Amino acid sequence: MPIVNSANISVLVQRTLNLVDPRLVDHGLRVAYLVSRLLEVQGRYTGRDFQDLCFLAMLHDVGAYKTDEIDRMVQFESENIWEHSIYGYLFLRRLSPLGKWADGVLFHHIGAPLLNALDAPCRDVAQIINLADRVDVFVSDHGPDRPGLSAYLERSRGGRFGGEFVDLFYAADARFDLTGRLAGGEAVAFTDILPRVSLSDGDIDTYLWMLVYTIDFRSQHTVTHTITTTRISDAVARLMGMGPEEALHIHYGAMLHDLGKIGIPVEILEYPGRLSPQAMAVMRTHVSLTGEILGGAVDSVTTQIALRHHEKLDGSGYPAGLCGAELTLSQRIVVVADIVSALLGTRSYKDAYPKEKTLSILREQTARGLIDPAVVEVIALHFDEILSEVREHCTPVLAAYRGITAEYGELLRTYSALGTEKRSPSGPQYH
Repeated sequence: MPIVNSANISVLVQRTLNLVDPRLVDHGLRVAYLVSRLLEVQGRYTGRDFQDLCFLAMLHDVGAYKTDEIDRMVQFESENIWEHSIYGYLFLRRLSPLGKWADGVLFHHIGAPLLNALDAPCRDVAQIINLADRVDVFVSDHGPDRPGLSAYLERSRGGRFGGEFVDLFYAADARFDLTGRLAGGEAVAFTDILPRVSLSDGDIDTYLWMLVYTIDFRSQHTVTHTITTTRISDAVARLMGMGPEEALHIHYGAMLHDLGKIGIPVEILEYPGRLSPQAMAVMRTHVSLTGEILGGAVDSVTTQIALRHHEKLDGSGYPAGLCGAELTLSQRIVVVADIVSALLGTRSYKDAYPKEKTLSILREQTARGLIDPAVVEVIALHFDEILSEVREHCTPVLAAYRGITAEYGELLRTYSALGTEKRSPSGPQYH
């Protein structure tokens, strides 16, 4: 099977984000289902645009993974929604294939009059996601209460929701029994929304990097770890004469090796010092979590490269305690690349190690029979060349990270005073 294809991208996205909080993914899938049916009735978007908007709806609350607003996202009425909306907008605009639609996420919680006054782009997309979001939470709270839902929508007509979108929901509900489907508690899979997904190889790569950034951006010290591991692995594979197919397995194995870290608490990822045995046991579960994400969705060769990046030649590694004869050269390359990336990276408790110290540690581990000497020798001989390639790829990502951080503050100051009025008993709420 292909390493990653269009059919399993949505599976990888769902499994990865589920490890933070399955409530948010389940909500995103239900919102995407509603949005897909509303768009189908509306008839304005087809083909790739329709597909992109379904992905956008599934990821509309992705900003909550950064801002820790998940508990508030699953409540029907929230006080302040700008934090996750702004971060999600910036993340999707800069680091996903959905950039042109990102305004729909930025404005997916504000009412129609304010949306029109701001002359916001993607207004109809924002309104459709807004309506689908609130309908899902209403039905989750109240069940198949169509009179109650209609009363809420009518109170919100012309306020939170433009009248045309309320009518659009009624038409879609009549056609697809949306309220009944949601109230029935039946799980929604992305294949229910889009039976077929068609993405280019470039888009697939961008979606995978988007998942990596979702993890790495949770901790400022790991922003470039996966990029560094991947580019070192790529360079070593090339310098050691690996064939194109095996080089591709190495590339994706390195890219996906830490996906499971999204399920590790940030306080452990960021702990300023040596972890306790209990915390280390939790940290080590990131490998099995990675296996849960990749299993059956990514080919077995690539999956095993990803899952064995902490094994050692003498059997002292984890999780399986494999020995040298059981580790392929491709797996050994990523093992060493991961170590180099960790040594060169900053942590809350350490600065980046210089070249001399990094190579000294690698040679010491080689002497102890822990890592492959041939891989280490290639890195030592071409260290400056490899690190130049790493910097070339890390620089734009670091720039994007800094840009997101700076722009987040600016947009939060601009928008935080908007749309936070509480709903009175007689009128819609703007938030």
